[in-house]
Amino acid sequence: RAIVSEQIIKWCEDKGIDARKAFVLSKVSLGVTDETMYKVLDEAKDFGPCKIRGRCVEHISKSQLVLFETINDMTKTDIPEQLLAGDEFGPWIVNVTETQSVHVTGERDFQSRLLSFLANEGKTLADVTGLLTSASALPTAPDLNTKLVNAISSLVEKCQATPVDGPGYRKLRMFSGMKPTPHGEEEYDAWAEQTTHMLDEWQCSDVVKRQRVAESLKGAAADIVRGLRVTNPQATANDYLKALETAFGTTDSAADLMVRFRNTFQQDGEKLSAYLLRLDKLLHEVHRKGGIEVIDMNRACIDQVARGSLPHDLVALRIRLTYKLKPPPSFTELLRDVREEEEMILERPNVQKVASLSISKRAECATASVVPVLPEPAPVLQDTAIESLRKEFQGLKTDVARLLSASVTASASVAQQVDQNPSQKGTGNSYAHVKERAPKPPYRADVFCYRCGEDGHFQRECPNPENLRKVNKRLLKMKQPTGNFPGAQ
Repeated sequence: RAIVSEQIIKWCEDKGIDARKAFVLSKVSLGVTDETMYKVLDEAKDFGPCKIRGRCVEHISKSQLVLFETINDMTKTDIPEQLLAGDEFGPWIVNVTETQSVHVTGERDFQSRLLSFLANEGKTLADVTGLLTSASALPTAPDLNTKLVNAISSLVEKCQATPVDGPGYRKLRMFSGMKPTPHGEEEYDAWAEQTTHMLDEWQCSDVVKRQRVAESLKGAAADIVRGLRVTNPQATANDYLKALETAFGTTDSAADLMVRFRNTFQQDGEKLSAYLLRLDKLLHEVHRKGGIEVIDMNRACIDQVARGSLPHDLVALRIRLTYKLKPPPSFTELLRDVREEEEMILERPNVQKVASLSISKRAECATASVVPVLPEPAPVLQDTAIESLRKEFQGLKTDVARLLSASVTASASVAQQVDQNPSQKGTGNSYAHVKERAPKPPYRADVFCYRCGEDGHFQRECPNPENLRKVNKRLLKMKQPTGNFPGAQ
């Protein structure tokens, strides 16, 4: 056999099916479709109606294990050990639980007690055989024993299906699907986690499970279940959860949730135990969508912890060094180890001090590497340019004041000459006559109107509108020397 009986029983318990009515096909190629497997099982005619309930991949042999549920009681003597699926796929190995070991042990005990009883009575087994042969109307002892065992098994199943609403039974929290969540109700994710867990724990029939789930619903959620019950009267409690997941669950597929799980990393200042709880919640969402099997969850969790934790976390460092050397621990074992090491680190101040120093050194190195690359701040250059322009403007104002004083001195001398020659004074504007008689000064490029920027007159005589842009341009041109001027430095 490829796998042991205990593994099959554990798998059946996870899927919620009877291990005696299940079997596992191993060494099945990855490319085999469900239709091919159903066809081979129908040709065997030893299994009865079958249904695929689960599968997992063996990475070593690069094949898959497929769990089937049937209506017949599977034993190793009733079915073949191998199924021939053709030369293309090779033989498949049939694995069942050791269900007949209990019966064989019971038969041996019964036989020993029977022989002891016959010895005490002075009889032999031949006497009993002759008695049973003569009484043809009575069934044989093995038939009686088989029927008794079947009857007891049926009685046990019925007893287990009886609902137990004792003091320990607690109703599910209410869920309506309304947004925002009303007071006293649960959000869908929390409600679905609790309901899925309780469905596995309740030892009762599916009818009672459906009733308990329906009792916890109201509003839009109850309408969805009511519609499913009308369209499919044989729907189970798990079908109710699937319908509610479609309506209120996340719209991300299993692949999207797995990508989100792979891109979840530990944050700065977050404990590794808190990061582990976040990973477990995401991993259960992936499992609920069918993106990962239960047997692969522990390996995926420990791989992501080693990959996504902070590089300076001391607990994560120990996990990175040892997680590939042994089988992956369960979530509870991993969480317990992480919390114990976190408490140990907190109780040892030296270890905590070393960790803080390593973090500070990393931060200093990062800061030192970044500072030289930064450019000089732009406002410093801007202030320097403004200061140079301010100095240049002050120089221009000084030149303007000097020119104005020179022009005032010239006008005063002209007025004095007019006062000395009163015979030439006529009626009208005396200043205009003086202007007409006075000789025009020679043309100078640095003498122009400081109001409009034109030549031939001064600011006090300017009849033109003010044009400061032209005045500034001529002043700057006057300040610049001739030749190849390099500009402002």
